[in-house]
Amino acid sequence: MPSSESPVTLPQPIPSHPSGDRPLYRIAALLLLLPSVFFLFPVPIDETRYLAVAWNMHASGQWLVPSLDGVAYPDKAPLLFWLINLVWSVTGVHAWAVRLLEILLALATLPLLGSLGRRLGAGTEAVKTAQWLWLGCMALAIYAGVIMFDLLLTVCTLAAWRTTTALAGRHWPRAALPMAVAFGAGILVKGPVALLVGGLPALLAPYWEPALRKHPAPFYLRLFAALAGAALLALAWAIPAARVGGSTYADAIFLGQTVGRVVDSFAHARPWWWYLPVLPAMALPWALCMARRASAAPAPTSGVARFAATAAIPGFVIFSLISGKQPHYLLPLLPPLALFAGERIAAGRWRIVAWRAGPTFVAVGLGIALGLGWREAPDSATGAVICGALVMLLGVAYLLRARRPLSAGAIALGTLAAVMLCKLAFVLSIGPRYDVRAIAQHVAEAQFRGTPMLFVGPQYGLLTFAGRLTAPIPATRDPAAVTAWAQAHPQGWIISNDSDYGNTPGALYKQPYFGRSLGIWPASAMAAPVEHPAAAGVTVTGSSQG
Repeated sequence: MPSSESPVTLPQPIPSHPSGDRPLYRIAALLLLLPSVFFLFPVPIDETRYLAVAWNMHASGQWLVPSLDGVAYPDKAPLLFWLINLVWSVTGVHAWAVRLLEILLALATLPLLGSLGRRLGAGTEAVKTAQWLWLGCMALAIYAGVIMFDLLLTVCTLAAWRTTTALAGRHWPRAALPMAVAFGAGILVKGPVALLVGGLPALLAPYWEPALRKHPAPFYLRLFAALAGAALLALAWAIPAARVGGSTYADAIFLGQTVGRVVDSFAHARPWWWYLPVLPAMALPWALCMARRASAAPAPTSGVARFAATAAIPGFVIFSLISGKQPHYLLPLLPPLALFAGERIAAGRWRIVAWRAGPTFVAVGLGIALGLGWREAPDSATGAVICGALVMLLGVAYLLRARRPLSAGAIALGTLAAVMLCKLAFVLSIGPRYDVRAIAQHVAEAQFRGTPMLFVGPQYGLLTFAGRLTAPIPATRDPAAVTAWAQAHPQGWIISNDSDYGNTPGALYKQPYFGRSLGIWPASAMAAPVEHPAAAGVTVTGSSQG
């Protein structure tokens, strides 16, 4: 693999350390990532549901087939749930422990990205700059600590990518096994999409690795062996799980989820162009801060640029063609772009225009102050306004540095600080609309006493983890079924966030929930038929939302 050339001296001064990689910066980054681990509660619907699945696994001791409130949960593979339970075996069952796990996964991507860059021939300064660009990317700052699957998938993808170059060498068996484990783990995180994200650069390796162009056959045989090993690893779970979970579960994990999301998504269906504005937003503030230098410099001679093209462009096109879309699906595609930009900056071809981060932070702060504080009551709006003002001041500070260069690390810290303040503003303002811990405790106490309960509407495991519920609550959306159940259980409780029941008098407990209310009613309040739009009688436990 060719090595990168030393930075070329240009007429314009180039900072000797564009990354700004300093121990103090690293400590500051960690301190900015950690607070939300402890002040941010599990947010519906995704986080509460994933924690419910992990809690059901913990309470039942059944790790083979994930379940949600007593029903097999095929929407996600089990690896993240397994890791959560391993963490809980050390820390006890806490939401903060899971957020800390997600922070550690985010931090684990940094050495993997560095190792990948070095194997591609990038220099030390290019690698350090790329790591700060990735850490200071708005997408990573937002999703670090969020209970989802995509950071774990990013870890698996980077681990697989860094072994690709070694498959062409003499010691390829040492690379094939780690690649098989990485790809297999990726499948156990999010299904076959792991191969789509991580496998494309390997399939296109002769494009970015010239040594493979003359004799590609041995490389592809080794790659096939690694992919076969990954498939065997995934099947080692999937086949027993399909037998235990039954035919419906088997169809879902082998076909339903993959085909459904690709062809006609049952959740998050969006047009093909949807990612075009989303990707630049996820890459802020760097999408605005990068500029080419007027003086031309020789292009770096490493394979980073070609690798980044094969890792990001085909994946982006395929994700755009897939029906189901969410911003966090793009997370694994961003580290190669950071590596590409980091090499260009270190070589002097690009520069960071620090002041351009200022307007980004000012806009974010203004949006927080107005969006979260404008319509709220004064007591709940104050916190959001203060946080928004602090983010705006941060932006002004960058604007005042217009004539002074700032390193990638200095700007990355600003992004981490701004996102941390945004999360705090959410908790201080509209947080009570999403915090279900109080009502979950009421439900848990009633369940312990043996009170019969029915959930009206989709629940998605909403109260399961927060209440540490030991038995599922039956659910329905059929008004006739609600009336019949209330008449049969006059001493029971009915829980609902359905807007058609929100104004029913006699509530035992009510709290804001999203734009509606979430409450508990005695069954006697629902025993008489309630006027309700026609609804199909269907029992609801879990749903595909992730």
